[in-house]
Amino acid sequence: MWGQIMAPYNLLKSKYEKALGMLPKWLSPWVRDIVDVGTTVAVIILVLKLLLGADMLVPLVVVTSQSMQHESHDNSWMVWMEKRGMDDGTIASFPLSNGFSMGDMIVVTAPTSGLGDVIIYERDLHHLNFSSTDPIIHRVVGVAHVRDYNIQNVEGSLDCLNKKSMMKYVKMVEGCQVGDAGCPYTRYPEGGDFKLFVTKGDNNVGSDQCNIKLNIAYPVNDAQVTGKALLRLPFLGWPKIILTVLFRVLTLQF
Repeated sequence: MWGQIMAPYNLLKSKYEKALGMLPKWLSPWVRDIVDVGTTVAVIILVLKLLLGADMLVPLVVVTSQSMQHESHDNSWMVWMEKRGMDDGTIASFPLSNGFSMGDMIVVTAPTSGLGDVIIYERDLHHLNFSSTDPIIHRVVGVAHVRDYNIQNVEGSLDCLNKKSMMKYVKMVEGCQVGDAGCPYTRYPEGGDFKLFVTKGDNNVGSDQCNIKLNIAYPVNDAQVTGKALLRLPFLGWPKIILTVLFRVLTLQF
């Protein structure tokens, strides 16, 4: 039984070894190493995908800005939320409370999220070209719970928004659902029950929706969320950032 299971693997392995044997001796070790590393990475990504369930092809995100960075002894990110009515106990329970830095890699899990979670979300069409087209990875600081296209209750802070002004974005979602040509969302929920998130980088002075100098996004509907940050892997994202910069220099993309 075990032999039958292993037969396809053994056949593939023998063909692989035969192909390596046909290469120049100096090249064969390089090809073997590249294939081994690539296979290992692919298996890790597949396992993470199956275990964590993120709505992303690769459940890993490289941090490309300093918007979630925490400076030593600086608790201004907490003060911002305290001034907007959130208590210390709630804030202390937030995950990734030490933030993370540019060049870190974030392991991502399923996109179910709520107040305090760090989420990865796709940009709406009206803010698609802000800075870059990379997804945003910021913290949820406010949640509007929508039931039957009406805001029932709010958690956290909506910053400069309120229930009345948030209804504009509820109507946007509803318009998308009926095929409105001006729909700004590429992803949106089905039906009248959903969440709208107000988000903020811990190191930014204001939320993504209300910072006049750094207006990044409309309130984020829960269908835009592709994952929730689970674990920080320090510095592991720097190779990607360096390669991206080199590619842009070589292709004159400044």
